[in-house]
Amino acid sequence: MRTRGKRWHKVTAAAAIAGAVVPALVRWVRRTGHRRRTVDLRMTVVVERPIADVFTFSRDFENFPRILEVLDRVEDFQDGRSHWVVRGPGGQRTEWDAVVTKYVPHSVIAWESVPDSPVRASGLMRFAPLGKDATRVDVSLTYRPVSTRFREAVRAIAGPSNHTRLREGLAHASLDLGQRQETPA
Repeated sequence: MRTRGKRWHKVTAAAAIAGAVVPALVRWVRRTGHRRRTVDLRMTVVVERPIADVFTFSRDFENFPRILEVLDRVEDFQDGRSHWVVRGPGGQRTEWDAVVTKYVPHSVIAWESVPDSPVRASGLMRFAPLGKDATRVDVSLTYRPVSTRFREAVRAIAGPSNHTRLREGLAHASLDLGQRQETPA
């Protein structure tokens, strides 16, 4: 009889500990997964092509999946609006619409996601000639999921962070525009 009573005390104590630890663990997983899904990237890329070619390529967002594997597709409606689809580490897709917020030919392109998107995404590219056949592009990208479900958080923790995936994609992409080098921003 005593053994049975001690066993119940142990079960009750284990349940109490689990009741305190599990919610904290779930919060940690969601918070950590959310951070690994977030991207704040700034870098400079040198493209061995004239600024006109680099700007023409860059202003058509449909070209972006050619240089960034994380992008599944981008539909550029050519009126300042676009639709973006990214593929996460686990294969899940996130979609949102964006609008161009600044456009200065051969100088600047900026965009951001529309309100009520599942992510807050923005980008800025500044173009500067480095000579007749070279262009410097300063890139700034931000991607912040509005919320992260537990399953997405676990996938984000298990695989490489979105920041790492994006930086590696930019560093190793081969553009049709010519050779490029990554330089610290």
